[in-house]
Amino acid sequence: MKKLIIILMILTWIWGNPQLSYATSTQVDALIKKLVEKGILDKKEALELKTEIAADEKILREDGLKQSLPSWLSTVKIKGDFRTRVQYERKKNDTEAQARGRIRYRLGVEGKVNDQVKVGAGLASGSADPRSTNQTFTDSFQHPDIRLDYAYAEYQPSPWAKIVGGKYLRSEYLWTPTDLLWDSDLNPEGGAVNLKHKLSEKAEIFINSGINVLDENGKTDKPDPFMYYFQAGNKWKNERYDATLAAIAYKFGGIEDIKLDHTACTNSGLSGSSSSCSGTLINDYDSIGSSMEIGVLKPFGLSLTRLAVFGDFIHNFDPEGKAGGWAAGVKLGDKKVVGPRQWQLKYQYSYLGKDAFPDIFPDSDRYGGATDTAGHEVVFEYGLMKNVALGIDYYQDHRIMGTKNPNKLIQADINFKF
Repeated sequence: MKKLIIILMILTWIWGNPQLSYATSTQVDALIKKLVEKGILDKKEALELKTEIAADEKILREDGLKQSLPSWLSTVKIKGDFRTRVQYERKKNDTEAQARGRIRYRLGVEGKVNDQVKVGAGLASGSADPRSTNQTFTDSFQHPDIRLDYAYAEYQPSPWAKIVGGKYLRSEYLWTPTDLLWDSDLNPEGGAVNLKHKLSEKAEIFINSGINVLDENGKTDKPDPFMYYFQAGNKWKNERYDATLAAIAYKFGGIEDIKLDHTACTNSGLSGSSSSCSGTLINDYDSIGSSMEIGVLKPFGLSLTRLAVFGDFIHNFDPEGKAGGWAAGVKLGDKKVVGPRQWQLKYQYSYLGKDAFPDIFPDSDRYGGATDTAGHEVVFEYGLMKNVALGIDYYQDHRIMGTKNPNKLIQADINFKF
């Protein structure tokens, strides 16, 4: 009781003097020393008292700081990452290889409007290319661009339903275990919905659906190019195993007889290169597909954290040939690399027919984001410290039709997240 009364007296004094900072702890130490000298406390009690006061003082100061900040600030979250990269690339038919230094910087902010609505926005380095946020070291230290990466509003009327509109982050509204069809930097423009329902503690079903605008044609008698998707799937997980399976349908409109911006110029009807492309698309790209990932913890009694197999499949209904695509792979190690000494090794084989999907979507690091390609990818990530990771990514790809002209690409990264 004696010690409790003393603690309350000291904390009351601290709380009543919020302007005190480093001086506070010194004066508290002096006060406790006096209490020991007068025999009110012994040395053991004094040490315990210092420890308890330090913990309580921290809580009081944190509460005081929260009360002094504007209320809206407590609902805002900031996140970001920085990546530095060395990249080497060479096609067999090229006379010289290309080596580049590159960086990427992304900064995002998210704020709650109310309990059901939030707004998010992000900035990123890079150019107008929607499939890259890289900034190459070039042009005599020229100041690079920072661009709007995404901006959206999300409405969540219940725990099982979310609706988003704007230029939104795709991961929660379309599940893709590989980058066969979707480059990881692509943020769609339009709207989407995510619905989910728990069947049990271990199982959940989900539906993702969205409509995205691909371009504005400026015409009143013809709709803007668009795409619509509908994905249904289920997740299952127990103490050792996890699985996600999904099926998807894509519907495209208004894209025949046009050339989409940022094309890799590999779909039928197009000729040239991505920087100088002519012609128009001659096929539609309505398609169906499926995706899966199955994982197991501590497989075969080994010390591996997790082993998983994954894959994607796509088939375009329109052309008679060259209309299929698939990817399959395996992952070993930690599910995510976020801490020191965590690691993950991934292998993926990808095959994407010439007209399996529009060539504005696939991973831009795999043969420049082209279709009509096949090849291997090996990725290794290792955690150097908390939120800092080393990454090595190796691609070896070739064209499927005609001259193969194989391409090799290796990227060495250090990633920093905050």
